[in-house]
Amino acid sequence: MMNRISKIRLARGLVLLVLCLVMPATGRAATLKGTRPNIVIIMPDDISFASIGAYGNPKANSPSVDELYHKGVRFENFHVSPTCSPTRAALLTGRHECYSGVTHTIMLRDQMNPELRTMPQMLQDVGYATGIFGKWHLGDSKEYRPDSRGFGEVYIHGAGGIGQNYAHSADFPNNDYNNPVLYHNGKVIETEGYCTDLFFDQAIRWIGTQAAAKKPFFAYVPLNVAHRPHIPPILPDGSTGNIMKNLDDNVGKMMAYLDEQGLSENTLLIYMTDNGAASGSLQLKGRKTFATEGGIRVPCIMYWKGHLEGGISNNDLTGHIDYYATFAELAGSDDAVPGGQIWDGRSMLPLLENPTNAQWPQRYWIAHRTRWNDAATSQYAHASVQDLQFKLFMPNAGKLELYEVSADKRERNNVASQYPEKVEQLKKVYDAWWADVQSYMVNDHLENVPAEHKPYHELYREAFGEERYQEAMRQMNWVGGKPYGQRR
Repeated sequence: MMNRISKIRLARGLVLLVLCLVMPATGRAATLKGTRPNIVIIMPDDISFASIGAYGNPKANSPSVDELYHKGVRFENFHVSPTCSPTRAALLTGRHECYSGVTHTIMLRDQMNPELRTMPQMLQDVGYATGIFGKWHLGDSKEYRPDSRGFGEVYIHGAGGIGQNYAHSADFPNNDYNNPVLYHNGKVIETEGYCTDLFFDQAIRWIGTQAAAKKPFFAYVPLNVAHRPHIPPILPDGSTGNIMKNLDDNVGKMMAYLDEQGLSENTLLIYMTDNGAASGSLQLKGRKTFATEGGIRVPCIMYWKGHLEGGISNNDLTGHIDYYATFAELAGSDDAVPGGQIWDGRSMLPLLENPTNAQWPQRYWIAHRTRWNDAATSQYAHASVQDLQFKLFMPNAGKLELYEVSADKRERNNVASQYPEKVEQLKKVYDAWWADVQSYMVNDHLENVPAEHKPYHELYREAFGEERYQEAMRQMNWVGGKPYGQRR
């Protein structure tokens, strides 16, 4: 018979065995569902893998992002949309951008359907504070702005870029990257400093307020850099700095702040970009606006101290449309996964819990340039559909190219003739998506579109008066903004 000490030892052994069964070897919780971490997304504009030294560019000035690369989890097969507004719409709704009506970056086709529920609205409903700092680009009118779409803190520029001035997409007149006029919680404000510094500093101040109140937060930092016109920071001595160094310094500042405040243990930090670079992408075919990998495969690094770390890589097919479902599970929301089709977003929770060996079933990723003049004739105008192994690329009607992207991410070897059944299968998926999405593209059927639509110009008038507005317009020497478009 066991004595009392033996029984105690046996009981302790059983407890340890149970703990080993329910806890992974790293000591992390068996599931991240409902753990309610803070979430920070940093998303600069129009840059690719080449902006990060750790991805193989020795000329990149990126020590902070390199550090994140080496201590986080890299999602190496992460995809977005080919251009700015589409990526933002898909990220916030969990479905391909066309389902939100966003099929361009101008001409009112950047307006995200106001009837849709957004990811920040979902997070607000389960007690999160939500803030955006930087570039919105999903509609300039009041009902489309982020403070009407689930963001409690809004600190942004207008339109698709600072200083942009198109007939239906315009920032504040004569605006600049240095000392820009910005929109803050419904008010037009003047600032002092460089745009990237301002966006990060405001995000950090706001994060500090939420942390002090012990409120979980979602901080969305979608930056306008390095979108043209590439205006550098003016340094205190009057000289000019470097846009990319400034960006990396600010990423480092955010990382240091989260560490110093003890927030890294409960914060999912994500660094990604919104599409490929306009100048092309490192080791990939194509660039921004392309449905090839150079336009849609981008860096994505996630770090969450104690959960997502170790400098490891994941190669499963993932993307921005997966955030809605992922964040809903993390936050403990019972929101249904948006859409539910085979090409819609899904929760990445299995990959966050086990980045190197999770079950990730077959899925399909669809991309389209969308900047068409007429949707009805543009079904195959620079589009693609891919699964975990193959990608069907359709540069135009009647031309089908197949690449085994799992082994040929540079899309060099067209194997369509070798796998005709795969071509047909992927094309069938794509055609089903195209038929399904037609009725959702509401901005392609707008009526009575005004010749000019510039809500941020009207806000500027109201804030500073007609005389200052007219002077700002006189100083703006470029059609399309400064220096967008052509000289007058």
